[in-house]
Amino acid sequence: MSSFEESVAQFKEVTAKELSEKLANKEDLVAFIGRPTCPYCQRFVPKLANVIKEESIAVYYLNSGNLEDQSQIMALRNKYDVPTVPGLLVSKAGETKVVCDSSVTEPFISSFIKG
Repeated sequence: MSSFEESVAQFKEVTAKELSEKLANKEDLVAFIGRPTCPYCQRFVPKLANVIKEESIAVYYLNSGNLEDQSQIMALRNKYDVPTVPGLLVSKAGETKVVCDSSVTEPFISSFIKG
């Protein structure tokens, strides 16, 4: 098992429709949008996994490589301005923010989530 697979095993996998509904309902959440074949996602995910383990934070995982879900994934990415993966999306009190940068540090990820 790769470190990507080990890391995302800690997340709750969702479809684009499920994630869109949660966001539309203004649920507070943290979501990772990425795919196993993305080298930048492979670099980012272990850092996110370390942060959520330390902070006891639940994270949803949307596999952007799921071909059956592509149209809904693209609609969600366009609506919430997630131009590239890895995408870290945080929704709190109806406000949504996104960062798409695999080079961010664990302290940055932690403060971005707590924001």
